[in-house]
Amino acid sequence: MNWFKNSVVISLAGLAFNAQAQLGETPIIGGIFNSSEILKNQITSSLTYSTKFAKDITLFTIGGMTLEAYLLTLPLDSDTKLRVMAQLADPTYSIPLGYFLYQFYDRYTGLDNSDQFKAHLTKIYEKQQLLSFEHSLFQIQNQQPLEKKHAKDQAHPEGLKIDSEFIAAMVTVYDALFQIGEWQDMEQLPKQYTYLTQSADDLSLVARIQPIVIEIIKQASVGMENGEMKNALLAIVQDGQPQNRNKPNNKAQALTITLIDFIRLNVLKGYRQFVYQDEREEKLTQWLQSTLDNNPQEVIDFLNSQQHRRLAVQIIVDGLQQGLVEGLIDPKKPFLSEVYRRHINAKDYFSPVTDSSPEHQQSLTFLKTLLTGDYQDPNYLPFFKRIYRDHVKSIARTGISSTPTISVRNLPIVKTGAKVSGQNGTRIPNFHFVDRQQDRAYYFFGNDALQLDRLIQDNGVQTMFDRLVHLKTLNCNAQYDWNAHTSYDGLINLGAGETLRDFGEKRCLRELEHRANVERSLNTMRQDLIDNIQAYKSMPIWDFFTKISRKWKLKQDLANYAGLDIQGMPDFTLIYNPWPDHFAHFVGPFSDEILMPTGELNRLDYWIRQIENTYQNAGVYKRTLWGMAGDHGLTPVYYTLNPEKTIFQPLETRLGYPLKIKKISSDEGEGPKITNALNYPSNKDIDVIVASTAGGNFMMDLFNSQSGWSNQPTYQDLVNWSPINAQNNQVLDIISETVNALSDTLDYLVVRESKCDQNYCEARIVGSREGKRHDEIIIHDRGRYFYGSAQPSNLSLRLLDVQSLNPFLAKPTEKQLNTFASLIDRCVLRPKRDNSETWCSSTQWRTLTRFTPRPDSVVQLAKLYEEDRAGTINLFPSEGIGFNTKVPGRHAGEAYLEKDAFIGFWGEPIGTSAKTLSFEANGSLAPTIYEYLTGENVQQGDNGWGFPSLLEKLDISPQ
Repeated sequence: MNWFKNSVVISLAGLAFNAQAQLGETPIIGGIFNSSEILKNQITSSLTYSTKFAKDITLFTIGGMTLEAYLLTLPLDSDTKLRVMAQLADPTYSIPLGYFLYQFYDRYTGLDNSDQFKAHLTKIYEKQQLLSFEHSLFQIQNQQPLEKKHAKDQAHPEGLKIDSEFIAAMVTVYDALFQIGEWQDMEQLPKQYTYLTQSADDLSLVARIQPIVIEIIKQASVGMENGEMKNALLAIVQDGQPQNRNKPNNKAQALTITLIDFIRLNVLKGYRQFVYQDEREEKLTQWLQSTLDNNPQEVIDFLNSQQHRRLAVQIIVDGLQQGLVEGLIDPKKPFLSEVYRRHINAKDYFSPVTDSSPEHQQSLTFLKTLLTGDYQDPNYLPFFKRIYRDHVKSIARTGISSTPTISVRNLPIVKTGAKVSGQNGTRIPNFHFVDRQQDRAYYFFGNDALQLDRLIQDNGVQTMFDRLVHLKTLNCNAQYDWNAHTSYDGLINLGAGETLRDFGEKRCLRELEHRANVERSLNTMRQDLIDNIQAYKSMPIWDFFTKISRKWKLKQDLANYAGLDIQGMPDFTLIYNPWPDHFAHFVGPFSDEILMPTGELNRLDYWIRQIENTYQNAGVYKRTLWGMAGDHGLTPVYYTLNPEKTIFQPLETRLGYPLKIKKISSDEGEGPKITNALNYPSNKDIDVIVASTAGGNFMMDLFNSQSGWSNQPTYQDLVNWSPINAQNNQVLDIISETVNALSDTLDYLVVRESKCDQNYCEARIVGSREGKRHDEIIIHDRGRYFYGSAQPSNLSLRLLDVQSLNPFLAKPTEKQLNTFASLIDRCVLRPKRDNSETWCSSTQWRTLTRFTPRPDSVVQLAKLYEEDRAGTINLFPSEGIGFNTKVPGRHAGEAYLEKDAFIGFWGEPIGTSAKTLSFEANGSLAPTIYEYLTGENVQQGDNGWGFPSLLEKLDISPQ
C-alpha cells in the first residue's frame, strides 16, 4: 500500500450563430471553420450526456481483459471481491466502475518507469561528457540518488504507484461509495460534480467510509521506516479512533472527505468523458448519413473543412522565465553576467535581521562556463534556439506575471485567460487566503488543492475545455479540466512525476503518438469519402440500383469514420509541466540542476520536441499554432527570516501580553497541510492570520479593526489597531511596527489606502531605503493611474524604481530612451493627485515600467486589492531574502526575475508580417489560442476574457 503515502500528498498537495454561419460561407478561409460550426451548432449542441449511450459492459475491456477478468486479478480482500463481483450484472454499478478503472489502468500503466530523457542523453553524449554534467538530480555512475543536501520534504520517496494495490484500494472505496452516487440512477449525467456538504447524509457517509480509509493507512504504515512520513500516517490513524472523532480539524475525517470527493469526482469525470464520446459518435453518424441523403455537397464541405482545420497546443511551464531562456541561447546578452555578478556578491544581501540561510549551496558552474563563450553544443536547447531564431518577434521581450507572482494565482490565469477579480474571475488571489464571508482559510499545498476546481466552478470561470467543448480536446497534466474529452490528472502527475521522472510526459506522448497514427488514417478516409461522394453525385439518376448500393456503402463508411474521428489528433491540447519550478525551489533557479544539458530546461526542450514530432507525423503541423507561457520566474535566496517571529515576538514582549496569531501555511520546503473541508476551524477571536508561500510574498490578514471583522482594514485602521487582549483602549501602529522590525529585508509592503473595487482603488506602499521610510500612493480610477509620494514634503519616488533601467536587459536604443524619458515626464513628474485627467493609462505605465527592474509594477499593485480576499497587508522581501523558506529559490516577490514570465508563440501559421511582442501579460496565451481555433473575435472584458488576444500581432487572420 505504498500508494497511500503519496495519495496523501495528492489529497494534500463570442460570435453569434448567424455570424459564424456567414464565416463558414466565406471562400477558402471560411472552409476552415465550416466543420467547426456544424460540430458546435448541429452536433454537440444536442448532446444530452445520456447514460443510455454507455457501451455494453460485455464489450468493455481494461488492459485487454474483460472487466470481470481484470477485477479477479486485483488484491481485494475476499469480502470486497465477492461483493464487487456480485454487482457486475448491474450496469449502473459496473459501467461507471469500468470507465473509472480504464481511466486509471489504460492511461497510467503499460509504460516502464525509466528516465526517458536520461536514456536520450546517453545516446547523444559520450559518457565522459555526461560525467561532467552530473549534479544532485542526475548521475551516471551512481544509480542511487546522491545523499540529500537539502531538506526536500516535498519529495515522494517512492513515487505514486499506479499499480494493482493502488487500483484495489480505489475499487474498495468505490464499492463503499456506490449507494450514494445520486447520479447513478439518472438518465442524464449532471453538468457538475456536487461536493460533500455538512448534510446528515453526507456526514453519515463519511463516518461509514472513514474506517476503510484508516485500515488502508494502517496497512500503508506497516513496514515503513520510522520517520516523518510514518509518524504523519500514524497521527491520522490516531485521529480516526472513536475518542478523537469530534476533535477540531480531525485529520482522519479530513482525509476521508478529500478521498471521497477525489474518487467520486474522477468517477463522474471519467464517465462523462466516455458518454460524451459515445454520444458524439452517434450524433455525428446521424448527421453525416442524413445530410448525405439531403445535401451530399454539405458532407463534402464538412470533410474538406476537417482536412484543413486548425489545431493548437497550449503549453504552461511552471517558473519559465523569458530572460533566462534568451540568456542561455545568447550568453553575450547581459542577463547571465548580471545573474552571476549578483551570485558572487551574495554577501551584499546580508541583513542583521536575517537569522538563517538555505542549507543547500547553489552550484553555478555551468552558468560560469557559458559566460566564457566557449561552450558550443547543438544538443543544448535545440528547440529554444530554433524558436528564437525563427520566431523571435512572437516571443514577448518582457512577459508579465500578475502580483503576487504565485502559481495558484497565475496558473488559472494562463490556462483560462480569466483575470482574478470581477464576474467570471477566478477569485484566487494567492496560494492562501481568508474568505471572511465564509469564515474559511484556504491553503493550497495540501488537500485544499482539491478545492481549486470547486472555486473555479463556483465563480463561473470558463476554461478552454468549456469554451471548446465542440472540438476534440486533450488535457496533459493540468487542472481545471472538467470538460476535457481526454484527461491526464495533474495531481497524479505531481504525485508520481518527481521520482518517476517523465511519468506524465511519457503518457501524454503515448496518447499523441496513437492519435497521430489515427489521424493519418482519418486523412485518407476523408479524402476517399470526398472522392466517393463526388462520384456518387455524378452517377446518372437512371442507374437507380447502383446508386442505392453506393449510398449504403457510403453510409457505412461514414459511420466508420465517425467512430474513429474522436481518436484523431486533438484540435486543442493543453500541456502543463511543473518541473522547472518544482526543482528550482530546492536547488536555485540558475543552478546546474536547472541549466546544464542534463538539467530541467534541456529536459523540457526535449519533451517539447517529442510532442512536436507527433504533430509532424500526423501531417497537421503546418496548421498548428503553438503557444507557451510561464506563470512566473524565480530568483535566488541567500538569507532568510520568519516575519511572523521578527515582527510579533518583540512586540508581544513590549506589550506584556500575547497576540492571537494563526499561521495557515507551511514554510517553503516543508510538507503539506490537511484541512477538514466540512469542519474547518473558525477564524474568529484571532488578531492576525499569517501565510507565506514560495519564499516570497508574506500575507497578513488583520481583524478586530474599526472596519469590523468581515471587512478588510485600510491604512488608517491599521495605524490605530487594537488587539483582542489590549487594555485601556490601547492602539498600535502595526504598519510602523512591521516596517521597523523587518528593516532592509522588506522590499515594500502594500496595504489598502481606501476600500477597493475594479473601478477605483487607492493602495499605499511602504518600505525603507538607506534607513529612511518611504510611503507612496498608487491610485487607480477607471483605467487611469497615479503614482506619487504619500508625504507632501518628499517628492522623490524610490520604492518601484520607475526611473531606473533594468540591468538584466540590453541598454535601450536612443529611440527607446527617448520614449522612456518622455513617459517619466508624462507619468511621474507632471501628474496631479487631484486631477485624474493628468494621469497615465495602463498602456503608458506598462510601456514605461518595461524598461525598469519592476515590469508593470504600478498597474499590478493598483489591481492587487480588486479582490477582497487578497489579504490585509502583503509583504514582499528584498532581493536575495526569503520569507519563511528553507530553500534557495523563491518567487511571489516583485523583482524582475520573478515577474518576467515567458509568453511566446511559434508555428507555420504565424505570418511574415508579425509584430514584435514587447511586453505582454501571460494571461493573453489562452485568448490568442482560442481566437485562432474558432475565428471568434476576443475582446478583453467580454465573455469572461480578462486579457487581450495577440492574434493580430502574430499576423494571423482570426477569420
